[in-house]
Amino acid sequence: MKEKPGFWGGLIVGLLMALSILFLILFGESIHNMLLGRGFNSGNSAILTSEVKQKIDLINDYIDYYYLDYQDDDVSGETPEERAEGMYKGLVDSLNDKYSEYYSPKEYSRVHETQKGSFEGIGVTIVENDQGLFEVAGFTSDDSSAKASGVQEGDIFYQVDGQDAVGIDISALVDMVRGREGTSVNIIFLRGEYMDKVELTIPRKKVETKTVSHNMLENKVGHIMIGSFEEITVEQFESALSDLKEQGMEKLILDLRGNGGGMVDVAVKITDDLIGTGVVTYTLDKQGERKDYNAVTPVELGLPMVVLVDSGSASASELVTGALKDHGAAKVVGTTTYGKGIVQNLYPLTDGSAIKLTNARYYTPSGVNIQGTGIEPDVVIEFDPEAYKKNGRDNQLEKAKELLK
Repeated sequence: MKEKPGFWGGLIVGLLMALSILFLILFGESIHNMLLGRGFNSGNSAILTSEVKQKIDLINDYIDYYYLDYQDDDVSGETPEERAEGMYKGLVDSLNDKYSEYYSPKEYSRVHETQKGSFEGIGVTIVENDQGLFEVAGFTSDDSSAKASGVQEGDIFYQVDGQDAVGIDISALVDMVRGREGTSVNIIFLRGEYMDKVELTIPRKKVETKTVSHNMLENKVGHIMIGSFEEITVEQFESALSDLKEQGMEKLILDLRGNGGGMVDVAVKITDDLIGTGVVTYTLDKQGERKDYNAVTPVELGLPMVVLVDSGSASASELVTGALKDHGAAKVVGTTTYGKGIVQNLYPLTDGSAIKLTNARYYTPSGVNIQGTGIEPDVVIEFDPEAYKKNGRDNQLEKAKELLK
């Protein structure tokens, strides 16, 4: 009997595929190790040895058999999934690096929203008060749907869609309040001295975080304040810069006080709007490989400039400050910055979780790494809280204006 055309070709292809699958089963992890630079060796990493696995199993057995769920509430005890999440967190915590972190799928989703600078919700800022209750500290914008629905600052969350909002974790409350645009949430607040119950149904909508504010001071001095560097910040900054230019700005104060940082690419883009071409910063990773971040727009602002900083100015805000200082584009006024000269990167995992790991050091254009030391201002001046409380006088801002005269 004659074989059908292509029989032997198909047989050979099938055998090759079977051998490939067998090869991946036997050596797939070794290939993975090679790609990560671990070398060609089988078995698990040095951490997950058979002894470690046995110890984890033993500890888990002890917990299952002896641990008393003593909490007097409805959420006592942890599910196996929650316990596993705790182990993942513990593994990253063992690095003893306060900047490296494991995020569960819910936590990573929230981090992603923060980086974008927008989310879907009712537009309030929530804080925990001295009594351990969650209250409305403010609104994300003047057109906040919560504000339009009658929510007031100081209102305390009591129930959300029939679920208790007292005695829960703030992240759980945020999850309850946020939701898809176009839906509504029913919230009972406690208000005032007598804790009157106020029930409101509030529509959810897209909320953009306000990271930039600006105003024109006397003598045509523009004042731009940046609270953090998120995706939305570039658009907000360029809008503020454009508005001040239209008002005839002749000098600029860039206020980065209290700015804890954010995204490196965003900080580089904002610096690019202020200086000509050149290196804004560069990083060196674990392998010593250098990556340059450059200003590529040849047009610079070309105005006298002062940068205001303090001990709360960290990471990306220090990157901007260092670049403007090294390029001679601005004088720095205030107090020594925080001193965070390392970069973290997010690595998403297949189940929706992610890890954030410190993966490089960053340097100012002149080659200075400010990790642990910070940036020393050209003019050091401590903020005077008493003067500000008494008559609203910001002595650091006044000093910046004085230098620009």
